Amino acid sequence: MLAIDGEVRAIGVQPDGSPWVVAVERPDYDSRAVQSVIGLQDAAIATSGDYRHWVVLGARWLSHTMDPRRGGLLEASPASVRVVAGRCMEADAWATALMVRGSIAGAALARQNGLNAVFMDRRGDGFVMTPVGPLFEAGADPERVA
Repeated sequence: MLAIDGEVRAIGVQPDGSPWVVAVERPDYDSRAVQSVIGLQDAAIATSGDYRHWVVLGARWLSHTMDPRRGGLLEASPASVRVVAGRCMEADAWATALMVRGSIAGAALARQNGLNAVFMDRRGDGFVMTPVGPLFEAGADPERVA
C-alpha cells in the first residue's frame, strides 16, 4: 500500500488475507478526524476537497481547485469527492474533475462513466453523502468498500 496526500493505492491484500484498511478523513476545516474506513484490494482511492488547501476572500472560503469554466478558484463545490478506481492516476483525475463539476452534474458524469464515487456536501452542521457507482449500488456500505 502506498499513500501520498489524499491518494492511496493498494496492491493485493495484507499478510492475513484481509484488504488494506484506509481511513478517509472527514472534510473539516478545523480538525483532522476520520470520517470512515475503507478496505481496498487491488484498487486505489483518491480524494479532492475544499478543506485542506483554501483561501478566504471576504466571507467566502474558496477551494484551491481551479474552475476552468471561469478561470479561477472554485466558488461552490462539494466538501469532498472520493473516487475508487483500478489505478490511482485515474481515481485522482476523476476526483478532481467531479469536484469541479459539483455534486449534481458530477454524480451524473460518474454514473455515465461507471465510476465509484462518494460526494460529501455541507448541510448545516453536518454533511450529506451521495454514493454513486457499481460498488455502492450493489448494496455495499459506502463507508466500507473492499
